[in-house]
Amino acid sequence: MANQKHDMVIYRIQDDVRLEVYWRDDAGGRGPAASLYVFDDEIMRFDCFGGDNGHCHFNLRQTRGRRWMYPEGSFRDHIKQSLFDLRSNLSFCLQTHQDERIQQTQINRESLDMATEKMETQLLDFADKLQGDTA
Repeated sequence: MANQKHDMVIYRIQDDVRLEVYWRDDAGGRGPAASLYVFDDEIMRFDCFGGDNGHCHFNLRQTRGRRWMYPEGSFRDHIKQSLFDLRSNLSFCLQTHQDERIQQTQINRESLDMATEKMETQLLDFADKLQGDTA
């Protein structure tokens, strides 16, 4: 089942690079989420589901959705981890992608930083709206 994105906000970082922030609610999980796309390919997805279900995917088509898990924690803990992963691991994800155009993409750091700040605000807003959250 494709992930169900609700209340999505899109932040354009540069040509062919965007960050989507949304509420996800489907069989894969429920909670704040975000996806970074380059040339319409989902390079990173952050599922900030809280508990022991938070995780990050990278190069989704190429890795067939493989992910690394976040330590057990609150929605807010997983949001904090996703921000770290985006800032620290994006270069690795780009460089290890099979598409040469994506490998060669240079992300405008200032635009990425601005979008990351907006991502944090939006994800925290989603987390604050959860009933009985563990934030």
